[in-house]
Amino acid sequence: MQCLIIAGGRVDSEQLKNVYRTLENVYVITCDRGTIYALEAGISIDRAIGDFDSVSDEEFAEIKKLLEEDKAGVIEKLIPEKDDTDTEHALQYALSLSPDCIVMMGCTGTRLDQTFNSINLLVLSAERNVPAFILDRNNRVRVIKGRVTFDKKKSFGKYVSVIPLGESAHIKEISGFKYDVKDITLHTSVGRGISNELVLAEGVIYTEDYLIVFETQD
Repeated sequence: MQCLIIAGGRVDSEQLKNVYRTLENVYVITCDRGTIYALEAGISIDRAIGDFDSVSDEEFAEIKKLLEEDKAGVIEKLIPEKDDTDTEHALQYALSLSPDCIVMMGCTGTRLDQTFNSINLLVLSAERNVPAFILDRNNRVRVIKGRVTFDKKKSFGKYVSVIPLGESAHIKEISGFKYDVKDITLHTSVGRGISNELVLAEGVIYTEDYLIVFETQD
């Protein structure tokens, strides 16, 4: 099973539809306004999670009506005063389903605090060895640890950047890229890991610590 999480940030409707079509045996979780994005895209929702503070009362009533008519979706309404975000709650629920992978959309946008938090949440999946990606029109983001291979045919974009999740990360190997390295410690305060490029058919990143990997198209 694969999970698709649709949060309330910026979403490209056509990309969302295309991603949904490519996923197999997909379980859809929406967060707050992401529920409206899913309904507008004609995507069947399995679970809608959130305090729904970003939708109007009329919109929430319409959400309830449509999910009741669908007879498949469940609404989990959270209180606004809570210790986690809607996206974190959705990701934790997705992980409880033991999926093969998780794709997260609507997790980037104008709220940089929310974007930054969502990227950091990816470590929850990495800790459980569940591949998880944040996806928008220009970026595919994940958190890795250990030895990970990159297939050029499946590349999302031209550039591959790595940033330590914590203060620093020891990288044993980066190979197959324009800038290959061995046994370096990358620090958050230094931009050495930005704008690398995969040049061989397959590349490797081998890290002893958690790394955020950005694949970007621009």
